[in-house]
Amino acid sequence: MNVGIDLGTTNSAVAYIDPQEAAESGFPPIHVLLIDQQIDANRTGTLRTLPSFLYLDDPPLVGAYARDQGALVPTRVVHSAKSWLSNSEADRTAKILPWDSQEEGRILSPVDASTSYLEHLRKAWENTRHSSLPDQQIVLTVPASFDEEARELTVQAANSAGIEKLTLLEEPAAAFYAWIAGHLARSNKELFDGQIVLVCDVGGGTSDFTLVRVDREGDRVQFTRTTVGRHLLLGGDNLDLTISWLAESKLGKSLSLRQRSALRRQCSAAKETLLAPNGPASVDVTVTGAGASLIGGTLKTAVTRDEVLELAMGGFLPPCNLSDKPQQEKQSVFRELGLPYVSDPAITRHLAEFLASSPAAERGVDAILFNGGFFIPPVFRQRVQDVVEHWFSRKPAVFDNQELDLAVAIGAAYYSYVRASGSGVLVRGGLPRAYFLGLSTSDPPASSAINAVCLMPRGTEEGDEIKLEQPELQLLANTPVAFRLYSSLSRTEDNAGDVVTLQSAEDMLDPASDPRLHAPLRAVIRFGKGGERLVPVTLGARLSEIGTLEAWAESKISEHRWRLQFQLRKSPDTVDTAPAAAAAVRSTAVVSPEAQAHAEQLIDQVFGNSGSGLPPEQLPSRLEQALGLGRLSWPLSTIRALADKLLALADGRRKNPPHEVRWLNLTGFCLRPGFGFPGDDYRIEQARRIYAGGLTFGNQVQ
Repeated sequence: MNVGIDLGTTNSAVAYIDPQEAAESGFPPIHVLLIDQQIDANRTGTLRTLPSFLYLDDPPLVGAYARDQGALVPTRVVHSAKSWLSNSEADRTAKILPWDSQEEGRILSPVDASTSYLEHLRKAWENTRHSSLPDQQIVLTVPASFDEEARELTVQAANSAGIEKLTLLEEPAAAFYAWIAGHLARSNKELFDGQIVLVCDVGGGTSDFTLVRVDREGDRVQFTRTTVGRHLLLGGDNLDLTISWLAESKLGKSLSLRQRSALRRQCSAAKETLLAPNGPASVDVTVTGAGASLIGGTLKTAVTRDEVLELAMGGFLPPCNLSDKPQQEKQSVFRELGLPYVSDPAITRHLAEFLASSPAAERGVDAILFNGGFFIPPVFRQRVQDVVEHWFSRKPAVFDNQELDLAVAIGAAYYSYVRASGSGVLVRGGLPRAYFLGLSTSDPPASSAINAVCLMPRGTEEGDEIKLEQPELQLLANTPVAFRLYSSLSRTEDNAGDVVTLQSAEDMLDPASDPRLHAPLRAVIRFGKGGERLVPVTLGARLSEIGTLEAWAESKISEHRWRLQFQLRKSPDTVDTAPAAAAAVRSTAVVSPEAQAHAEQLIDQVFGNSGSGLPPEQLPSRLEQALGLGRLSWPLSTIRALADKLLALADGRRKNPPHEVRWLNLTGFCLRPGFGFPGDDYRIEQARRIYAGGLTFGNQVQ
């Protein structure tokens, strides 16, 4: 089977194609999986989507009942896990969810939650189709703006759910494939050469904008994705929250967290009812009180269609000019949801910024393909069409997908079928970003400039392998090495191996930054017998068939190849994590290079082969004198440098019992708390190996 999985922020779905049916019918019928789930406290059933909510019960619940029950007990529900996967401000592998819970109640990571949803979908497939889901040809979708870390973590979640063979596909591309599957088999008369199609994808938590160019010769049609927008945490969830604020203001009473969560869920349902064709003019929403007198404390108000339209059209889809930019505020009003949402909720202004810096700025947009649950109300689609017509003085055509909440899963299934069968049309485009590795040079650049080498150009196709013969690079062996990884959506002319200068931005960790700083690529270059030496290397990279970035370093003087891996955990080993260790190492003192070198010489005098005879028991006080600081004031960078020296001289502890005691005591002190500085994983690994070897003088009490 060819299977497409839409792992959505708010809802997830599965679609599939039976290749045998496709062979018999000439064109593949696409089916949507009905997903078993708990509907309410007393009833299970099947729905065409799985709400992406996890309720912490025994056992945990996923789906519709988890969503509804979570509205009543918000401290026990996990939602928006996909948005958390893309949040570079958080440790995405740490147990930080449910966000509304107190610290002790946060027991899941965004990866864990995503794994739970995929496990539920796998079991639903196997119960319904009576076959193993991992044995199928699976395509899993991600937002086009997902960074490499988020893609890696999505694959990790799938692997943990038992799905190890899969391919990633960007959601706007999947929506476009759904349109191809529904229209191109019947007719391609609406397509012309050079046509620019805007894919406008707004779901529950993210907004993605993509441009696709049509190339046509006679009846032969090809599609190329030309431009991908930056990451935008903005979607229907933000509108739901805004409506709930309006309802709360009409109630005239400040609500508890539980009441607000329940009100938000009701307002979301009210929005869908009010904006449906032939929907009512108003819908009542109620909030139960707290305490013994629940009925007497019930609060009730009405939300009207006009109010929802005013909020949506004025705040989220306001008319604007193509030259308008999103309004910049220091902090988003949507921080209540815990995520770094954009400060300006005006989707039209973000769209204007995207198009104004794209190839469409001059010649305009010829057609729009809408996707995502946000655009289910026709009035929202019409507003965007009108705004784009105003910008380019011509009305764009609309390419319709019939089921906006299922289109991504349907398109992913079609893409899986086309890849496997070789029949059909593929959308070309390759990697949406260019990737760069930061370089260290003898002449430091200006503070605003970053020297870097292009590792992988934008547009690199799946399966392409790149080797960088230039520039000449050397890595220090048998010690942790790290490369700063940058990416850019806007740099389209750089080739692999080009040495370039990137301009530093104010917050390069911000997903919207261009260029953007990612989690570092790390490795330990193990070479020879353990001593540090420079090894000449060639860097290589590949866009895997899965859709993730692979990078490595190859030795020029041997057959060694070392994989460079993303450091996805935020706390143990990243450059920006010194604050994480502050609880254990609080010093802000500065140690001069000369004092540092003197301290390391003292360690060498005690544990080195040519030691001067300095007694080990005197070493701590002598180090304090050399550094000019009491040991509790030694900064983190200093104690890690001392730890490196001690680990390098570990054999010196075998001289006698006092040497072994002093080495163990001082090494443990300099490694505390075991994380918080680049290379700590490697240091701890070295220390564990030494510990596993046992004590040399274990039979002598000290």
